[in-house]
This record gives sequence, structure tokens and C-alpha cells, in this order.
Amino acid sequence: METEEQAREYVNQARQLSSSGSYSKAFDLYIKAFEKDPRVKERCEPEFRVVLTQLNEVLVGAGKMEDIFVNFSKAIGAFPRNCHLLNDIGKYLYKFNFYTEAWDYFQKALAIDPSFVNAEKNINSIKNLLLERWHFRMLNDKIRNDAYYDAIKESTNRYKDSVLDIGTGTGILAMFASEFCTTAVTAIEASETMAWMAECVTQGNNMPDIVIVSKMSTTMNYRDIGGKRSLVVTEMFDAGLFGEHVLQTLSHAWEFFTIPTTRFIPNKAEFFVVAARSDHLNRKYQLGAAAKQLLDIPSMHVHMLSDDETYDCEDIDLIKDVKYISEPKSLLQVNFNDYLDIQEKLNHTEPYEVQFTAKEDNEINIVIGWFNLYLTKNVTLTTDPRAENKATAWQQAVFFDNIPISVKENQVIDAQFLLNGGKLTMLPYCNTPVVKISPETLRFLNDDEYMKVIAGCIGMTCIYLGQMADMSDITIVDLSPFPLFGMLMLKRGAQSLICYAKTGSDKKFFKTVFKTNKVDWAKVTVLEGEDWGHEIFGDEKYHAIFCNVCDLCGDIDLRLREVALELKNNHLMQGGLFMPANVKLMGQIVNSPWLNINNRVYDGNFKNYKLAEYVNKYEVTQNYCIDFTTLEHTEVTKPTCLGPLYSEVKTEVVHFPITASGEANAILCWYDIELTEDIEAVSTKRPRSFIDGTLFLISPPVSLVSGRVACVVRLNDDDGSFKVAFRNEVPQ
Repeated sequence: METEEQAREYVNQARQLSSSGSYSKAFDLYIKAFEKDPRVKERCEPEFRVVLTQLNEVLVGAGKMEDIFVNFSKAIGAFPRNCHLLNDIGKYLYKFNFYTEAWDYFQKALAIDPSFVNAEKNINSIKNLLLERWHFRMLNDKIRNDAYYDAIKESTNRYKDSVLDIGTGTGILAMFASEFCTTAVTAIEASETMAWMAECVTQGNNMPDIVIVSKMSTTMNYRDIGGKRSLVVTEMFDAGLFGEHVLQTLSHAWEFFTIPTTRFIPNKAEFFVVAARSDHLNRKYQLGAAAKQLLDIPSMHVHMLSDDETYDCEDIDLIKDVKYISEPKSLLQVNFNDYLDIQEKLNHTEPYEVQFTAKEDNEINIVIGWFNLYLTKNVTLTTDPRAENKATAWQQAVFFDNIPISVKENQVIDAQFLLNGGKLTMLPYCNTPVVKISPETLRFLNDDEYMKVIAGCIGMTCIYLGQMADMSDITIVDLSPFPLFGMLMLKRGAQSLICYAKTGSDKKFFKTVFKTNKVDWAKVTVLEGEDWGHEIFGDEKYHAIFCNVCDLCGDIDLRLREVALELKNNHLMQGGLFMPANVKLMGQIVNSPWLNINNRVYDGNFKNYKLAEYVNKYEVTQNYCIDFTTLEHTEVTKPTCLGPLYSEVKTEVVHFPITASGEANAILCWYDIELTEDIEAVSTKRPRSFIDGTLFLISPPVSLVSGRVACVVRLNDDDGSFKVAFRNEVPQ
């Protein structure tokens, strides 16, 4: 009895200390309490984890990383099967770049609780980091693989050549070379994870003589690889050809790895550009006419803030509204077997120029680029989106940061490109000022349908809130990417607005638009960045609160979700308006061959080599940023509601009526947003939605029968994270 009372006293002291910010002492007292009386652990576990989290935040700020893991060790000693603690350890290991160890802890947490959504998402994050998704589509590109195989076979002298593969990845090109070369094959890979995988792949394919070196090639010389090489193979290309620093890499290789007769594969490369129009793409990068009209800034040029990226990457052949306004033009060629040509490209300071001749009266709002790789004289690869036999490993480059220009038939347009630091940049047609805003703000405003719904509800909102107070007393919180609701309410005479700007550029844009609309900026408080929480609202209450908690990628922003719930529960005046009134998670089972190519490796694409068992360990369970307008898929069930977004139910089983027999490999998810109870919901599964879709893979795929019912389970964490999984099929 004395032990129990002492343990209880330790807990009371710990609570007092934690309330005053003495987290370290509070933590130690909790541990003492658990040692005195293990029975108190279960009821104190939640508050103990909160104290540990707060303590770790202090230790991170003080740079005391070792202390964090010492405390975790003590915590796990008290709670050896606590999946939340194991997951938290993994998060800190991930934060400090111990990815393999973090994966292990996330896996342990998931083994204890298979329904633990956050642990599964964390494993997916590590897999995406260690093996980026583009590796899957590249490895599954049989056209690419066969072309390199044929080129290496054609170029290799079995008894004389020694081969160097730079940027080997999984080692597939090194294995091709080893098949035709009996002397030496060395493969260089900067990524430790990829180098380890290449070791596994080459050993597993009985090619132990291939030497894998895990370093940046540009930090080495021939002594580091055991001698100079007579054949150099590489595939360090992105959609813009030069973006992976291939020129710098091969320049170094020429100087430090070659003999006078060394050859390079590819032999040459050529980059093409074409003037085009795509309103679908343009709206991803530039503010559209409808949004400008709504904001009363018709002549302002507003583009996406792009973090110094000079082009984007897209699968042009999947975008239905692309129209080529000119014929393609060859922008430049480079001969990788000519050292002087590589140096000329690296040191070229003048723009490369092309002239586009318009084929018709139209508008040019994007420029598309692709390349040819002339692997040998007889083997060529192309990424031309119009070609039937194109390599699918690469997307096309889209140069988007230019003001659209109207052209007449036969009009000639000059275009200039720089090869800055080995990466192509398109120079602007003119020097017209351009305003840059975050992708979140741009895409939100370009969602014409959603903007119309927001603008259309202002009248009824004013009538409703007018029953509570005079308009001049109405206070608003609008945490949307752009506070359109809040701005329109201020125009109607509301007293004040608190809004959120993701970047400083967004804040400047807000101020400009508000002043253009003659809205008093002194009434606006802007929360900038993401370093704030619900505490910033103090004890204030508001008449109307508008929150967006969905990321562009289709997932939930857990920080904003927490803020939204706090505002709704504790900061909304009685009878006040919380918007959206309802958000439903929707789902549909589908089959999409695109998902197979981008998420799993298939051995049939590599001649007789086996890679799947090594690469598919990095297969994830969820994909984000799904554009429903370009995703090729077949619907297998009806769209079905998976429940409210703010669900507090741990597990929900939902029946999906099967409408078409066939194989199913994914569950698409999106949202139906109902701003107020009397307004029809807006679905995010539509063209131009500012929120992309997400999907959960069904692996392995299942065969479903029309007329039956598919059972799908939705699992929810306490913080709002969710996942969706296929369970089984039953008769209707």
C-alpha cells in the first residue's frame, strides 16, 4: 500500500513539474512511479508520452540528441510493446538521417498494431526517400532496357574492354556490360541505398565480379576504381536531358577515367523544343483569366513560385488538350565522345536560339522539350511524346514560366535558352513584371468551380450572421490558401479577418489584391509560414471560421486539422458558422495499368535478369498527387462514401457495389466538400480541382465479380490520419 501511495505521489509531482515546464524532472518521476508500482503505467501512459514529446522538443533545441534516445530507452523499458513510442523513436531516427534504423522501428510498431496508420505512412515515406518512384517506371521501360542492351552488345569487345558504369542505380547496365565483357566492370553509385541494392542484384544474378563503388564519381580518379576504362556507360538524364549534371560528370570522367581510345554510351544526344498550348498545364503554373477577373487583377501576371526549377516534368501524351502550335526545333546537340564539345557546352554563356513558326492563329502558353539519345550509330532512344516507340522512363520537360503570347499563322517567335550550370533555362519573351505565389495559392484560385461556390455563399452567410450581430462586428478566420471568403466578407463590412499565408510572397500578393479590392488591410492579421498553432488564437471567439485541411497532394494536413478542430470546438461563437460544414471521404475501386508500372518491377522487362525480389521491397501502399484527368483506369465499383473526414471511429467497414467484373489494383480516394448545409457538395474528383487524388494499392490485385460487394476497411488514427484497404468480396 505504501508503494502504491508513493507511486501516486511521484505522478502528482510529475504533473506539477510538467505544468511548469520542468519536463526532464517530470519524466524521471514518471519512470520512478512506474518502477514503484507498474499498475499506474496503463492509466498514465498518454500523459507520460506527452511529457516525453515535450522534453524531446527541448532537447532538440539544445542539440542534445543522445539524451533523446537515452530517454526513449527508459520509456521502452517501461512500455516495451507501445507502438506509439516505437513509432516516435523511428521519427527521430528519420529526422537524424538514420533511415534503415527508422524503418525497423516503424515496422516494429506496425507489427504490434497493423492498423496503425501513421507507422505505415512513415514506412512509405522512407521507401520513397530511399528509392524514388521514378526508378520503377525506368526499370519497367523495356524499350529503354533493350536499347541499352543492344548498344552495349554492339560496342563491347569481350576480351579487350574494361567498362565503367556511372550512376549504376540497381546495376542493370553493369550486368549488361558484364555479359559481353570478360575483363573488368566497375559500377559507381553515389546513393548508399542504391549501391547496396546493386550489390544485392548483381550477386543475386551470379555476377559477383562486378565491382560496386558507393561514391560520387566526380570525387574519384582511376586509382579508386583499379585503372582506366575503355568503355563508359551512363544514363544520368532527366526530362530536360542535362538536369542530373551529366555534362559535369562526363567531363570529369574524360579527365580521370579514360584512355585515348575510350568510347561513351550514349554516343550523342539532341534536345528538341516545340511551342504548344495546353490550358490544363498552364493553369498549374499561371493564374487563369477567371481567377484574375474574380480578384479584379486582369492585367497582373501571376506565376507559380517554383524554387528555382526551370522546368517541370509531365507525361505529355496523357494530357488531352495539348496542341502543338509550331513544328519541333532542334535546340542543341552534344557529342559525349568529344571532350571539347562537352567543354563547349559547359562553358557556353550565350543563349541557344530557335525560331518557332506558328502553324495557326492561337496562343503559345508552354514550351515542351524532349530528347533523343543516340546510343550508337544504330541504336536510338527518344522521349518524343508523339512517338509510338518512345522510351517511357522519362517524362517531357515543360518550360512554363513565360507569359502566354498570341500568335498569327506563319508568325515567327524567337525563343532563347541558356545552359546554366548544365541545366536548361528558357529566357522570357519580354521583361514584363511577374508576381510569384505558392503552388497552393495558385491552384486554389484556379479552381473556378470552388471559387464560384465560395463567392456564391457570401449573400446567405451575411443574412445568417446578420441575425447574430451587426456586420461591422463580425469577426472571421479564413485558413484557406487564399482567404477569398474572408476578403469578400470584409468587402461586405465585416470587422476583422485572420488568415494564413504559406510564404512571404503569398502575403505580399494578399495585400496587393486586398488593396485592389479596396479592402482595409489594417483589418487583416496574417499568420505567415507554419510555425504557429491554435494557441495563437488565445481565448478569442469568432463568428465565422473557414478552414482547408487538405494538402494539394490529396492527403490531410494534420497540423491544420488540429487547428481546425480546436477552432471549431473552442473558438466559434454560439450559433456561429464553421466552414466547410461537412467533408466526406469518397472512394472507388479501379484497375489501372499505370499503377503497376509505377509501383512494382517486373522481371520480364530485363532480358533474363532478376530484379523484382530486391526492388519490390520498396513498394509503397499509397500514392499521392493523382490527377484523375490523366490517370488511365477502369472503374470496377460505384463511387462510395467512406465516412466523414473528421471521423473518430477507429475502424469502419464500407461496402462497395461491384459494377464491372475484372481485376482491381487500387482504391481511389477524394473528397466531397459541402460548404454549408444548404449548398450542394463540390467533389474534388473533377478537372481543375485544387486537390489531387490519392489511392491505396491493392497488392496483389484481386479479381472481382459484377453484382457482388467489395468490403473495404477505413482505419483512422487519433490524429486524423487514415488509410483504406481492401478486405474481401461477398455476395450482394
